[in-house]
Amino acid sequence: MSNQVIIKGKNDRLVIALNPKADFLELCDILKTKILEAKNFIGNSRMAIEFSGRKLTSEQEDILIGILTENSNIVISYIFTDKNEKTERKNKEKKSKERVTDLGKINSLIEEDKTHFYRGTLRSGAKIESDGSVVVIGDVNPSSIIRARGNVIVLGRLNGTVYAGLNGDDKAFVTAIYFNPIQLTIGMKTKTDIQKEILDSSRVNKKDKFRIARIKNQEIVVEELI
Repeated sequence: MSNQVIIKGKNDRLVIALNPKADFLELCDILKTKILEAKNFIGNSRMAIEFSGRKLTSEQEDILIGILTENSNIVISYIFTDKNEKTERKNKEKKSKERVTDLGKINSLIEEDKTHFYRGTLRSGAKIESDGSVVVIGDVNPSSIIRARGNVIVLGRLNGTVYAGLNGDDKAFVTAIYFNPIQLTIGMKTKTDIQKEILDSSRVNKKDKFRIARIKNQEIVVEELI
């Protein structure tokens, strides 16, 4: 039983490894038991979940998610599937290019092997930290935080807090399709007077262009990405 379902932490996610040969209903029972045993240890947490070890249908994935949410205090912010990481990264980059052709203007600045790609909405209270750059293919909600040593690129609505160029890199930049961070820090400079209202699909200017923030003359300047 102990080897049928293995639960372990990995960086920013909880990994649930499933025996590929076991009966699915048996796995569900084992997962429920293990999650209940670990409920107090996990506590009230917001985290990403990764299912690995076997291919799951959408229905099976929904059942497992239901078991997790009904038998613990976990708030699931994102679901990872068991895919080859290199293929997944390439697919995310391809989708970002299809979604916004303007990304080609900054594509040459992205070093893929040092870039963390995140697909989906970064929920309120969630956090991404990276030793390189961060590309979010989706929205960044209020109260969420991105911390990166490199650049931050958001292919959606940026409503959260962003730290770019950690360790004092004043050459880093932050860019988004709909640029509206609560707080923005690049290198050692911070700007807090950007957000006027939270941007959602009913408020954004559909004709708006990529905006980019970078340090010029010792100040953070926000302008259209030309």
